[in-house]
Amino acid sequence: MVYAIILAGGNSQRFKRRVPKQFIDLAGKPLLLWSLLTFSRIKDFKELIVVLPKGWFEFGKDTVLSHLEDERLQFVAGGSTRTDSLLKALAFVREKYGVKDEDIAVTHDAARPFVRSEHIVSSIKTCENCSAVTLALPVIDTIAICEKDRIVSLTDRRRTFVVQTPQTFKIKTFLELFERLTEEQRSALTDATGVFVMNNVPVSILEGDPRNIKVTTQLDLVMAEAIARSLSE
Repeated sequence: MVYAIILAGGNSQRFKRRVPKQFIDLAGKPLLLWSLLTFSRIKDFKELIVVLPKGWFEFGKDTVLSHLEDERLQFVAGGSTRTDSLLKALAFVREKYGVKDEDIAVTHDAARPFVRSEHIVSSIKTCENCSAVTLALPVIDTIAICEKDRIVSLTDRRRTFVVQTPQTFKIKTFLELFERLTEEQRSALTDATGVFVMNNVPVSILEGDPRNIKVTTQLDLVMAEAIARSLSE
């Protein structure tokens, strides 16, 4: 079975708004609804699991249900970190259905409103023949590695990519690999692919989309508004 996990459990400390950014209005609907509506149009999913911040759980649930009716919707309270939130969603799946070798999770940041349905479908099909896959874009700028405000090395742009979501993986493999990580490795995780990379398990790459931006700052919101207008024209 295939499960969608929309990660909307953060409190948006960097965004500096009273309301977490996943609930702010973007061109007429809450930010998290943009990606969730796209996922809801795909029939492959057994469940659409939305991870919400504990302090905003009922508010977030009511917000989603006021915009979307889908019997596959499930809501899970998130943890203190992105990884904790993802693990809570996977625990929900395991407790309700169990986990088979072929079961797949498609995880996506609610802060990325413009994910395309074809990328979601391609991720699922690619993951049927591998352990994990992520969307990514090759970098345009030179990336510097710095220590104490000085550049110590430069990355090779031909081998450097910006990772996006969705990130899609075999659930059983992810959980087994996560158990092998040390506490230090677990604390260093910033996304799902890190679990595979730290265990030297290959992660496939699908070409992402420049419009699949992550809304993190006020400037990002301005850009998102412009993209939303362009998509409606």
